[in-house]
Amino acid sequence: MTGIVHLGIVAHLRGDPFRSASALEIIEDGALWVDGTGRIVKTGPRAAILAEADAIERVNHGSAWLLPGLVDAHVHFPQFYATASYGRDLLDWLERSIFPAEIALADEVLATEVAERFVARLLAAGTATAMVFGSQFLPANLALFEAAESAGLRLIAGMTMMDRGGPEALLKSPGEAREQCLALLDYCRGRPRLHYAITPRFALSCSEAMLELCGDLLREYPEAYLQTHINESQGELDAVARLFPQEADYLAVYERFGLVTPRTVLAHDIHVSDGQLARMAHAGCAVCHCPSSNFYLGSGLFPLARHLRHRIPVALGTDIGAGTHGSIWREAGESYKVQQLQGLTLDAAQLLYLATLGGAAALRLDHETGNFAPGKSADLFVLDPGASPYLSERLRRCECLEDQLFCLLHLAGEAEVAASWVGGVRACGRV
Repeated sequence: MTGIVHLGIVAHLRGDPFRSASALEIIEDGALWVDGTGRIVKTGPRAAILAEADAIERVNHGSAWLLPGLVDAHVHFPQFYATASYGRDLLDWLERSIFPAEIALADEVLATEVAERFVARLLAAGTATAMVFGSQFLPANLALFEAAESAGLRLIAGMTMMDRGGPEALLKSPGEAREQCLALLDYCRGRPRLHYAITPRFALSCSEAMLELCGDLLREYPEAYLQTHINESQGELDAVARLFPQEADYLAVYERFGLVTPRTVLAHDIHVSDGQLARMAHAGCAVCHCPSSNFYLGSGLFPLARHLRHRIPVALGTDIGAGTHGSIWREAGESYKVQQLQGLTLDAAQLLYLATLGGAAALRLDHETGNFAPGKSADLFVLDPGASPYLSERLRRCECLEDQLFCLLHLAGEAEVAASWVGGVRACGRV
């Protein structure tokens, strides 16, 4: 039998910790057995796994943690080099800093370089699955899909669609947008780690004809996702109300065109009514929380408790370029702070869930990734606290492994990620 056994501290969620107090599993002297096809065989105590898998190759990670590959459910590829850009608020920031960065990817050589670095950065941060807003230019999007496939990243992405509210260089007519979407949908076919997402930027950037096209594509290609923004800032909400005065609220704009479905992921959703939450829950869509981005733009505090009450699946996103780093692990720590400000205290299991299994469930990929259940893709990363003398000493003072995990969720980052595997194949690493 071929395969590999990874040895270290194994930690993952066996279920939803918001509903079960026993969902978190941590095995201190643990082992993760992966077969030759890149699928998980089982996890368990080291001695038991090695006795059963005696002749299998093993990799000993020492006292490092073996964690499920992270899920980044909202990030912008064309904004990779626009992080930490100035803007008074969301709309001013787009005009001043983001649109010029997106126009630059019309250069195919530059787009290819950025795509490769973008994918490498995600993998180096422990991310195995990413939902990405792509470029407005077909060659740049092809470069993104090619880079992801070459490196092993599981990618959901699509052309950022807009035909108003931006520079002429970024605008495409509905006919042009349809042509590019079909080319990319065709590219993804037969590539199991690549998925297409119909991607209207947001209601302000899309005419009724463009939104109608998005709905048509979603019905015509049921395997596709749909991703967009909603309820991010008060200025945005006011502008949407002026542009669509006939609609009751922001969500109603998307509902009118059939864009709110079980394969829809709505980013941000900060300024949301209970009525909208009830309609989202009925539609079965998911929401992505981007805490660092929301802090950076001053957009507001994401109401996680209200989303949970309505049982809306919630994922986390780095949202580069309003987000200023590429680590979902760090976003989990930031989400703790956002909820503390609203009277909700999240524990280690809940934070890890949002970054892994919860994110996979929001993307309807929890049958494939998100934890170490047998049969799933062996997506994992190695978090090595030994890379930081301070962190090692801090962990030594924790009373239990769950306390250590909570501490790591706040103090560890990209520098502590020693290696990543996707589908059992090593995607990056320093050792």
